[in-house]
Amino acid sequence: MSVKRAEIDDIIVVVGYLGEKIKRFLGDGSKYGVKIKYVRNNFWKLGNGVSVYVANKYLKENFVLLMSDHIFDSRILFGLKNFNIEVDESALCVDTGMKYVFDIEDATKVKVVGDKIVDIGKDLREFNGVDMGIFLCSPEIFKFLKRNLQRGFYTLTKSIKDLAERDKMKAYCTGDNDFFWMDIDTFEMLKIAENILLRSDYMIPIQ
Repeated sequence: MSVKRAEIDDIIVVVGYLGEKIKRFLGDGSKYGVKIKYVRNNFWKLGNGVSVYVANKYLKENFVLLMSDHIFDSRILFGLKNFNIEVDESALCVDTGMKYVFDIEDATKVKVVGDKIVDIGKDLREFNGVDMGIFLCSPEIFKFLKRNLQRGFYTLTKSIKDLAERDKMKAYCTGDNDFFWMDIDTFEMLKIAENILLRSDYMIPIQ
C-alpha cells in the first residue's frame, strides 16, 4: 500500500520460497490498483543479491528496490522518487535517527559523509545510520551484482559497498523527518509493528 500511495503502479515481485502462495495472494495487482509481474529466483537460498539480479532484463531505467519484509511510511518513498542520482549512481534510504530500530546488532549499519555512503555492513563499529531497505537504483548496479555473483558474493550489501568505495552510493537520510519504518524479522517485531500501525494513520485505506 505504501508503494501505491507513492504513485508507483508497475511492480516486479521476485519470488522463491513459497512463491506460488505469494502469487495467489497478490494476484496480478488489480485489487490494489497496480500491475504486478513475477520473476522466479531458483537460487533464493544463496542471498538477496541474486534476487535483485534476476530482474535485470526488466529494468532498463532507474527503479526503486524494496525489501519485502520492511514496512514504511509512503512519504519516504515519495521523497526518494524525486531524489537526484547520476546515471551510474544509486541511493539508499538511511535512518539517522534510528527510533524504530529495535535490534541494532542485526541491523545493517551505514556510515554517511555528506550526501554519500562511505561504508556499510552489519559489523561496522563507526556508523551514523541504518539501512532502511529502500533503494533508488540505476541499471549500473547490475554490473556490480553480476561481477560479485560470479565471484561467489551473493549479498546485495557487497555490491552496495563496492558502489560506495567508488563514490557512487548516495544517502537519502530520513532521521530528521521521523517517518515510520520497520524491518519485520520476527513474530515479536510483527506484533510491535501491528501495534504501532493500529495507533497511526498508515492504515487508512486507499480510495
